[in-house]
Amino acid sequence: MLVASRDPHVAYAGTFLGAIGIYPCISNTITWVSNNVEGVYKRGVSLGTVIAWGNINGVMSSNIYRGQDAPWYTLGHSVVLGYLSVGLLFGSILNYIFLAIGNARRARVSDEDRRLKMQGLTQEEQQELADFHPDFKYTL
Repeated sequence: MLVASRDPHVAYAGTFLGAIGIYPCISNTITWVSNNVEGVYKRGVSLGTVIAWGNINGVMSSNIYRGQDAPWYTLGHSVVLGYLSVGLLFGSILNYIFLAIGNARRARVSDEDRRLKMQGLTQEEQQELADFHPDFKYTL
């Protein structure tokens, strides 16, 4: 709506719809990442990376929303639309595929192999395996 229309009413409505669509993606992405990474340090680094990547968008937006493009900012809106389409849509699909492959690989491990891997480990050592634990499943 922001790219295609020159009607201020439509653009204003598009701003609200854009915010409604973008902001839930932040919490969904952080939740998805934190559910699929086990271990305090690994989860901390993963979440820090995701949040840092999201904050880079502020730097990017200051360069694509140029004063010369005012008041419609077609370049800025187009770049953000493309970035969101590629990053959120295709990134989510690709992540889903890789996590499903990981779950399928774990499902192929026999119960005997699971028992052998866990044999001789204390409860604390089993917890330290984190997402390498044979019973860990990725959240799809």
